[in-house]
Amino acid sequence: MDIVEFLSERISEDEAVARTLLGDRTVSKSGAWYEQRLLLECEAKRRLIRIVESARQAALAAMVSTPDQDVGWIPQSLQWMEQSLNALALPYYDHPDFDQDWFRT
Repeated sequence: MDIVEFLSERISEDEAVARTLLGDRTVSKSGAWYEQRLLLECEAKRRLIRIVESARQAALAAMVSTPDQDVGWIPQSLQWMEQSLNALALPYYDHPDFDQDWFRT
């Protein structure tokens, strides 16, 4: 399982829990606020993953399509993208599918 798939599954799980709790009429106003916030965080994470993935695909395409040009910036950019995704995975460190290598980088 790659990190994008892992993150997508965890975000979907978080979103499902938030929606379930929002449907519970016994949840306090502060609890409802928190659950709404969690839903927004899920959407923000999905958007960030799409942005990073688009940038990663563009960088890889640039490496392939312009091999004779200076693409020295691409490896470092790819490393930053990987570190960004790893940072998003950190809250799920205790999940059985979490790869410890994501934590080390």
